[in-house]
Formats: sequence, C-alpha cells, structure tokens
Amino acid sequence: MIKPGIYPKNSTDLFKLTNEIQESIKEKDVGAMVTFLGISKENSTISNKKVKSVTIEAYKDEADKIIEKICLELKSKYSLNYISIIHLEGEFLPTEPIVAVIVAAGTRQQAFNALTEAIERYKKEPPIFKKENYTDGSSYWIS
Repeated sequence: MIKPGIYPKNSTDLFKLTNEIQESIKEKDVGAMVTFLGISKENSTISNKKVKSVTIEAYKDEADKIIEKICLELKSKYSLNYISIIHLEGEFLPTEPIVAVIVAAGTRQQAFNALTEAIERYKKEPPIFKKENYTDGSSYWIS
C-alpha cells in the first residue's frame, strides 16, 4: 500500500487509490471509514478571480516526514486502525483532486475527529506551497 506523503500528480489516481485502500481494510473491529478528497476549484477563496489552475510545490523529504508524523500521532491519539494522507504536487485544473485523507477506526466519532485534525494539520505543518493561477494571467502564492 502507498505510504503517506507527497507524490507527483501523475503518479497516482486519488479516486482509484482511495477505493483500493478502503477495499483493503478488512479488520473486523473497524466500524467507520471516512475519506476526504481536496479538489481544485475554479473560484478563488482569497480573491474575486477565476482560477485557471493551482500549482502545488513541496519540500518533499521534509513534508514526507511531517505527514508521516501526523499520521502516527493521530493513529495513537484516536486508536485508529488506519490513517493516510496522500498529497499530490504539480499543476491542477479545477475539479482535479489534490489530496486524499483516509481514516479507519472503531467508531465514527474517532474517525471524524481524526479526519478533521488531519486536514487542519496537513494544511499548516508540512512545507507544502499552493499558488493560484488566474484566468487573467496573474497568480498568487497562498502558502
């Protein structure tokens, strides 16, 4: 199974990957499995401009370590059966998936709490940078 971390855009299909991971989890004490897919969108949340594409860049080695750390900490904190954060880098058109978070736990409360914390943490902790490229030719680095 793919390890948590940063991967080139064309190295994996996040839709297919999340299904494969979900189908591979066969533990009898799993009562909830939740998945989050972060998708590139056309309307900017920081400007009134239309987004042509989003560029994601990362310091891969450091980002991989931090994502792995987040997963290990959350697995312990919430007694999870499984957690993974798979973040892609490259250029993404609107509607293309950028990140997947998959969590399997004994209860839905554990799963949702871990998912929420994983999303908040991957957005802040690893050195991952996002640039919106607008239809008017301008761009803006968000993080």
